[in-house]
Amino acid sequence: MFIEIEDLRDEPLHVHHTYGVGELAFEREDAVLAEVVAADFVLTHEDRDLHIDGSVDTAVRCRCARCTSEFLRPVSAHFDLSYVPQPKGRKEKDEIELKYEEMDVAFYDGVRLDVDLMVAEQVELALPMKFVCREECKGLCYRCGRDLNEGPCGCGSEGPDPRLSALLEFREKKKD
Repeated sequence: MFIEIEDLRDEPLHVHHTYGVGELAFEREDAVLAEVVAADFVLTHEDRDLHIDGSVDTAVRCRCARCTSEFLRPVSAHFDLSYVPQPKGRKEKDEIELKYEEMDVAFYDGVRLDVDLMVAEQVELALPMKFVCREECKGLCYRCGRDLNEGPCGCGSEGPDPRLSALLEFREKKKD
């Protein structure tokens, strides 16, 4: 979906759009969109400078980084964005040097705004780097691979992993 800048009027443009599962270009190895994506925003402009205030709501199906179980994670994000036309004579892949105060500004071609790209970016930014099914997830046993959330494994507690011995020595020295 595109918004043509020439078609904008002086009053704010209210947009509510729902993307069906699979309609939005969202690519991430560890997560897929599991529900519709509801985007709701208000676009205001001053000439070709755009200001967008809105929210996105959806859910992703992902795998826990600790125990590898699959789970559904709701995603809800509010955004407040500024877009300005890309400087003349620049190509899309050219680097643009920004000042610190310009770091919260995005660029568009000056003719139309790609709403699908904006919504996909906001969903991506709302996701964590690693998914965890719950904060108290114990993960997998590093020896046998059993899910420790289901109970202890048969490996027993033979002491700490020898690969961590340097850290244990450091910890003991720090106590002294």
